[in-house]
Amino acid sequence: MLEEYIKKTEPEYYPPVENLLDLLYEHYMENNPVEKNTVVGKEAKVKEKELEEWLRGLDGMDRLVDDYVGDKIPLWEKIMDRQGTVCCTWEKTAFEEGLKVGIRLMMEVYSL
Repeated sequence: MLEEYIKKTEPEYYPPVENLLDLLYEHYMENNPVEKNTVVGKEAKVKEKELEEWLRGLDGMDRLVDDYVGDKIPLWEKIMDRQGTVCCTWEKTAFEEGLKVGIRLMMEVYSL
């Protein structure tokens, strides 16, 4: 009965969620923030600080540019923001691909 209902009923997701993997990621990140004080997290913060200091040292990085809401911010800060967005996208991709591998493993184990 439940299986029939699921087959007939289309899920209704909300932005930025477009599919079930997105939904799992959103809920995972909500309950497991990246800011945890782990060895890897500390190392990432050091690398991020190094990048920020390097960018700030380049000529022209103090030039003001528009941010997302129309305010003016230094160019180095805009680059850091964009870099963070790219990292988050890769993190989400890795999370979803890891889930796919885990699901395939479960399917193989249970088919034995």
